[in-house]
Amino acid sequence: MLRPVEPSDTEAVRRLIASIYAEYDCVLDLEGVDSHLIVPGADVRAKGGDFWVVERHEAIEATCAVALYPDHAELKTLYVHPERRRRGWGSALVRFVARYVVAKERRRIVLWSDTRFHDAHRLYEGLGFRRFGTRELHDLNQTTEFGFELDDASPLASTEG
Repeated sequence: MLRPVEPSDTEAVRRLIASIYAEYDCVLDLEGVDSHLIVPGADVRAKGGDFWVVERHEAIEATCAVALYPDHAELKTLYVHPERRRRGWGSALVRFVARYVVAKERRRIVLWSDTRFHDAHRLYEGLGFRRFGTRELHDLNQTTEFGFELDDASPLASTEG
């Protein structure tokens, strides 16, 4: 079940994301770049967006969020539990976000993804995003990220998946 994140989901969201970071020998940094997870959803909701979780059998198994800006939207916090990957969940979540973005009268979607997340990059590129640059976060994990953008979310929003 896809639904907006609630305060009671905080620990489960953090556990999911921390476990995914651990796959890459990284740690969740609530005092640094991951401070948006202190209260999941608060920062993107303040920017006109939202944060969702996929709950299955009372467990949080995926997350995604979007922040809105005047000329674009930013896809954030897309994470899928390892046992649920390669089943279309990530693609379905990106398509859901595309529908949300189009409904909010935005077309362009931007996202940043850790350079280590190769499977995620294949997902984004397969959905039509193109890579546009890099940035270094200077965080605990020495993160470098690739930027991805989709100029027009409308076609993605109109397809099922």
